[in-house]
Amino acid sequence: MKKKIIPVVAFLLAALLLLSGCASHGKTLIEAGNTEISVNVFQLYLSRMKGSLKSAGNDVNNQEFWDTYVGLDNQTQSDYYTHQVFEGLRQIAAALVLYDELGLALDPAVTEEIDLWIETLIEEVGEGSKSQLNSVLSAYGANITVLRDAALIEAKIAQLKTHLYGEDGSLISDVVKEQFYQDTYYRGQQMLIANYYHDHAKDKDGATIYYLTDGDGNLTDRISYDKEKGTATEELDEKGDTVYRKFGSVAYDTKNGTAAEERDENGDLIYYKDGKIAYDAKNGKATEETDKNGDTVYRKWVIAYDSKNGAVKYYYDAKGNNKIAYYTTEEMAKRLLAAEKIAEECKGNAALFEQYMAEFSDNIEFNEKYAPNGMYFSVGTYTTDDVFYTFSTELAKLEIGDLAILKDSNAGYYVIMRTELDAGAWQQEANARWFGTLTGLVMEYMLQQRAAEYLDRVVVDEALKETVDITMVDANNYY
Repeated sequence: MKKKIIPVVAFLLAALLLLSGCASHGKTLIEAGNTEISVNVFQLYLSRMKGSLKSAGNDVNNQEFWDTYVGLDNQTQSDYYTHQVFEGLRQIAAALVLYDELGLALDPAVTEEIDLWIETLIEEVGEGSKSQLNSVLSAYGANITVLRDAALIEAKIAQLKTHLYGEDGSLISDVVKEQFYQDTYYRGQQMLIANYYHDHAKDKDGATIYYLTDGDGNLTDRISYDKEKGTATEELDEKGDTVYRKFGSVAYDTKNGTAAEERDENGDLIYYKDGKIAYDAKNGKATEETDKNGDTVYRKWVIAYDSKNGAVKYYYDAKGNNKIAYYTTEEMAKRLLAAEKIAEECKGNAALFEQYMAEFSDNIEFNEKYAPNGMYFSVGTYTTDDVFYTFSTELAKLEIGDLAILKDSNAGYYVIMRTELDAGAWQQEANARWFGTLTGLVMEYMLQQRAAEYLDRVVVDEALKETVDITMVDANNYY
């Protein structure tokens, strides 16, 4: 069973901002070595968690959301997230005890930087008034002094991590990163069966018209045909330019047909099924000619546009209008059946799923550009991105080789599959977008493990703790 690490510490530390001020510290909730952490710092952290949940698409202003039960132990959403934030804060407190044990102290320049920042906040947010800034911060259970306390905590934790693991984790070896990757990450693929389509302009052969854009993103005034790969015809387009076409291969059904040694006029193998040439009527376009068996010939007529010299745009017309059309309820029911069939057929077969993705996915460009080897998640990542957070959460529930169908009211149906991790994926440039936080997560995890032995030296005012929960503060995405 894969270890599940919930990086609450990582979230809280990443959420902290360098802030400062002067006012009341608030009642002490946690005593940790030389540091006292107030109940208001706890409320500030709760507001940040609430802000992240809001950014992920949760209705955090609806009490029903918080009252929803998330476990058989009668734990509500409010109980769960309040507890998670507190546990993260308690682990931070243990790390501060370690900080003291190592004899570390902040450089005065760091404190000066914090104070300079608070002055900027007073000018820009408080319009020169500390009272006005405090009024803004009160919605998050905080004031200027609480922000400064939080900033000092963040600065100490940052200094502690550098002391233990080097600048930006330079003392953490690739072996350790690979172990963390194998233990905590999971990988998945996705394809979209969309509920919409682009109603594009077509030429007389039924092919989509492609336009190019200039450096400013404006449409150019001509369709760009590929003169290198295409064959010039005597036909001219509406602007009088020569049309270049690439006559695609005859679309034989290679899946159900059997290849013969005979070749067609293009040099392609001819495939027979039940004694007849098995043309693919679905993907090819019927012509008026028939083969020697009397069967209709199907061909793929592909206009070869030049995508090298411009950014291809699939606009509906030459003015740049993009017409979106939506499938009917009946059509979407059929598309769901297709998604279910794919999920059933591809169980345990990643290679087959990739074939379906390439042929039928309506967002194949995403996979090609951003996820050529799949998507990689660690537990708790992408909390502020609704779609990726859903992918991350749902993939974590699957076993390797299993698939699931996710309904998205805005997009259609996503078919997702959990696949095996590939060794060293975090080192590949093609996967870079998925591992920008890996080193930070490794550092947070290692610090959490190192500081665990100091948890018994963290003193909590349990009675005060019970007076606070996440519903008492506003969603905070700024402080």
